Amino acid sequence: MEVQPLTISAADAFRAFTDVEQQRRWVPGIKKVKLVRADANGRALEVFYEFGETLAYALVYAWDDVNLKARWVPSSGVRDGVSGNIWFEAREGGCVMHYQLDALTGRPPEHERDVAMAFVAWLKGR
Repeated sequence: MEVQPLTISAADAFRAFTDVEQQRRWVPGIKKVKLVRADANGRALEVFYEFGETLAYALVYAWDDVNLKARWVPSSGVRDGVSGNIWFEAREGGCVMHYQLDALTGRPPEHERDVAMAFVAWLKGR
């Protein structure tokens, strides 16, 4: 899903998204975010989440700094996790965010839209 244009650079929006510890401030339904593994720069490679009343899972992240893209998949053996990707495209005066979930296990149909819009609202309010 392409989200409304943002008035910050694609690089700044990507950097904000890579700070997964901030997700509890903007992801609707997130109860807990715990860093499991990080790369040499301290950026998350694996994160444990508690979501809603019943879901608990870990996601593994892959970051593409050159193309301002990220991909995440559930850790091995995790059934409640979601996989998806995000990328930021530079546009005049800012950027556009593209956000996609591959499955919505245990989540309402509007979850993808709600998460994308919550991130945009959080960016605007920072």
